[in-house]
Amino acid sequence: MDLAASSICWHRDTRAGMLRKASESGFRFVEILTFPPELNVLHGNLWLMKPNELRAELTEYGLEPAALHLGAIQTSTEQRRQSLTDYAKRAIDFAAELGCALIVEGGPDRATEPFQPFLRSLEHLARFLEGYPVRIGLENHYNNWIQYTQDYEHIFDRIDSPKIGITLDSGHFTSAGVDPALFAGKFADKVIHVHVKDHIGIHSVALGSGETNNKGMVRALKQAGYDGFLSQELEVADADQADHYAREGLKYLQMLADL
Repeated sequence: MDLAASSICWHRDTRAGMLRKASESGFRFVEILTFPPELNVLHGNLWLMKPNELRAELTEYGLEPAALHLGAIQTSTEQRRQSLTDYAKRAIDFAAELGCALIVEGGPDRATEPFQPFLRSLEHLARFLEGYPVRIGLENHYNNWIQYTQDYEHIFDRIDSPKIGITLDSGHFTSAGVDPALFAGKFADKVIHVHVKDHIGIHSVALGSGETNNKGMVRALKQAGYDGFLSQELEVADADQADHYAREGLKYLQMLADL
């Protein structure tokens, strides 16, 4: 397994600052939050970026791309759904040129947005991905339409594509009351990326200080032959400690990889 840091660990920093801190924390791989402008531009709007320029930035800090994280395809209006689907297509082109094999995508809000239009977007993207060396990992997220085991069952009953898999987020499963180890055991063949978080209830804490069953999850994935990324995410309340938590988090990830 390779170890990565998500740029959300340093969400208050510029992209250059984030890349520097990821490198200084000891990481070789970074997952970059490249949300569309409709959501929240953090570390890059792909409409305005060029793959060769991002590659040069990564090379400057001795880093490789683990994934591009797009946030979510929201479905509050048909125009918004289409715009975010188009952004995902831009990300696929961008990732292929960058040499990044994975895009992380999420679903719409469970309380206020419909699910079926999201499935139409996934069907369209599955066709678009044919011929690209890129896959989409659908991330579970607390309070959206990819939250429970049955949500993934619904998706994969309708969309059976080798280009669409799962980004398993252990922290968001903790928030939703789902054991990530049991999920990993059931869906290991679909898991293509992992966000390692630690939670106490719905609150993100430093890795190793919460109640999330990360050890059980990784054991289940390793037993099934998973050899993808373990990507650290931190969304802690005491964000001023993010640099320290990230460095210690790398040790935690290595412990998990060595299980």
